[in-house]
Amino acid sequence: MRRTLSPSIVAKISPAVVLIKGETSTGTILGSGLIVSRDGKIATNLHVIRDLKNAGVQLASGEIFDTVSVLAFDDRKDLAIIRIAGFDLPSIELGNSNEVRSGERVVVIGSPRGLQGTVTTGVVSAVRDDPSGAGFKVIQTDASVNPGNSGGPLLNDRAQAIGIVTSKLRGSEGLNFAVPINYVRGMLENLQKPLSLDELRASLASARSDVFKSYGFPTLWKSLSTGKLRSLRFEAAFIYAETVLSEEQRKVQFDSYELKKDGEGYKGIIRSGGTCAYASAWNRSTEYNRCTFERKIEFTSVTPNRIEGRGFGPPDGAKFDCKKCSYSIAPVWTPFVWIPQ
Repeated sequence: MRRTLSPSIVAKISPAVVLIKGETSTGTILGSGLIVSRDGKIATNLHVIRDLKNAGVQLASGEIFDTVSVLAFDDRKDLAIIRIAGFDLPSIELGNSNEVRSGERVVVIGSPRGLQGTVTTGVVSAVRDDPSGAGFKVIQTDASVNPGNSGGPLLNDRAQAIGIVTSKLRGSEGLNFAVPINYVRGMLENLQKPLSLDELRASLASARSDVFKSYGFPTLWKSLSTGKLRSLRFEAAFIYAETVLSEEQRKVQFDSYELKKDGEGYKGIIRSGGTCAYASAWNRSTEYNRCTFERKIEFTSVTPNRIEGRGFGPPDGAKFDCKKCSYSIAPVWTPFVWIPQ
């Protein structure tokens, strides 16, 4: 007889799930993590910490630790082991992700939008190859996740961590992914000399080329916030991209990107526009106008399975005046995440 995901199980797990918060050059990052040993080792996603200038960890008890060190990281699988100066902390038992089966019940605990201790439930939808083709397995689940859940645990009905929540396909219902916990087990057996966050970034920037990435980066990418598809082309220090449009759409609009390597990231321009229609005030007929725009865009983190950045443009809800080729609200910087499609 299978166990149910009872409140007592959640109560047992929750104290070992933490909120990770830090600052980057583009703003505040929130994520989750799970304490995997009583001396303060915490498993999370690499993308949660890789760009942080400073970071802190808040326990479910409310205790805050202002300094973290990095004991291990895996860029390919988007995993990291960090450590805080804790002692006798609550920790989560690690399960065996090789035993995970489709249909079994699971629970996610994390800090979506910073709401620490949020619990959602679902089932394992599948265990499959990583959608980006990066050469590892992922656990697909319909348990609800949102920004801030990244790095938190996916747990079975025995209160064991079987995965690390890593990504969500927005625009699609219930397509969420976790990296199997056995990869974390392997990292815990191969810890390195502690690194500061600055040393982590330097290590990532100088990392040796990956012989298994000779195929290059994926071509087709999907925005997690809008669901739009974009095709990317990498050429030396440049990245070129276009929004994927149908033949009919291409007749009336365009959207292209050009970015150049700048330090640890890329900076460039979005060129977009198209033909729009508006009602003439003179004779009530339909008039047409051709509008074009150039806006700034930045990629702050580029890996084969995730691109993070920000774009400068009209915010959600801004109304467009076709006659004047202008928006009702001034442009702002908006963060985004793209993953391979």
